[in-house]
Parts: sequence; structure tokens; C-alpha cells
Amino acid sequence: MDRMTKQEINIRRLLRISEAMAKNDISTNWKLEKYTETLDDMIEKLNDSAFKLPKDTIGEYVKRVDFLKNIIGTSKLKDAVEKVVATQMVSTGIYSTDEYHGSNIMTQIHQKTSSKYNQELRSELFKPTGKKDQELSDSTVDTDDTSAVLKYNSKMHENIANNILLMTRSMREHATIASGIIRRDIRTLENSNKLTEGNHLNLKSESLKLGEHTKSNWRCWVWIMVAFVLIVFFNMILFMKVARKKT
Repeated sequence: MDRMTKQEINIRRLLRISEAMAKNDISTNWKLEKYTETLDDMIEKLNDSAFKLPKDTIGEYVKRVDFLKNIIGTSKLKDAVEKVVATQMVSTGIYSTDEYHGSNIMTQIHQKTSSKYNQELRSELFKPTGKKDQELSDSTVDTDDTSAVLKYNSKMHENIANNILLMTRSMREHATIASGIIRRDIRTLENSNKLTEGNHLNLKSESLKLGEHTKSNWRCWVWIMVAFVLIVFFNMILFMKVARKKT
């Protein structure tokens, strides 16, 4: 296993603390939201640092933080039906590389949160209606309760359908935006590749020209040296003949 940096160790430590808080009552842990904001900053700094982690590891940290954010956002909803629907939409399918604190904690958080909000919805459906129920007969109470439950169930199903439509629309918009960003990045990458290939061809052409120029200069100097040697040689011969006639 590769040696972890101090930044990654701090991220894992804070993730464990945050997930332990989320496993308990979220409404009392006001620090949890601050911890998730801190984790976002730490992950961003780690991603921008010189020490590059694998994309799968960074993606795991981001998904675990997003999971905590979704749990926090669900706890802030007012309606019990919306809480149940939002909890069902939260994904826990995250593979964790943390051998000491695996993805099992997220499943436990999800199950505990879902059970809590289902209990809240059940209590809200069957809570007593007050003085009006006491004035009615037992048969009337049973009929009214059944009617109220049916109406509430109908309203709950309608709210669930509306929430699913809104979430589907939001996911579609996010997918469209993401695909646009990906296409733009692909075009940028293609342009960069074309520019790199053009620069490589230009560099190769200039290298060939420089090589030819160097060879031509070398040949020129060789011919100059040969001509100089011949001139010196003929001058020596003439000098020797002149000197011999004088003697």
C-alpha cells in the first residue's frame, strides 16, 4: 500500500468522525455541516496538490462527503413524506478503500435514518386528532380514521410522484450540463492534440533545416581549408625556385 500524506490522513480521520456523528441524531450535531464544508476544502486542496491520488480514491472521498450532505439536507425537510422519499433517493453504493472504516457505516447510517423517518411518518399518520375524536362514537372514529388514512396515503403518493418527477428533471438537467462540459473538454483536448502535432511537425522541419545548414557550413569550411593549403603549397614552391636562382 502506498504511503499516505498528512492531508489524506486528516481527510480520512475527519470522515470517520463525521460518519460517526451522522449515525447518531443529526439534528443535535450542528458541527456535522461545518465538517462537511471543511472536508470539501481539504479534498479540493488535496486534488490541487503536487501529490496526485488516483481518481478512484478522490472519487470515493467526494461520494462519502456527498452522502453526508444528502443526509443533512434530508434532516432539514419539514414534511415527513419528503424525508422518506429523499432518504430512499440517497445512494449508499460506495466502495471504500478505508480498511479501518469501510462503506458498511454508510449502510448503517442509511438504515437508521430511513427507519427514523418512517417512524415519524407512521406517527404522523396515526396521531390522535384531539377533542373531535372524543365526541364521536367508536364507529364514527374508525370510519374517520380510515378515511383520513386513505386521504393521507393518496396525498403521500401524489407527493412522492411529484418529488420523483422533480428529481428526474433535475437529474436530466445535470446530465445535460455534464454532457455539455464533457463535449467541451473533448473538443479542447482535440484542439490541444492538433496543436501539439503541428508543433511537433514544425520542430521536426526546423531540425532538418538546421541539420542541412550545419552540413553545408561544414563543407564550405572544408573547401576553404583545402584552397588555403594549396595556396600555401604553391607559394612555397615559387619561393624555393626564386631562392635557388638567387644563389
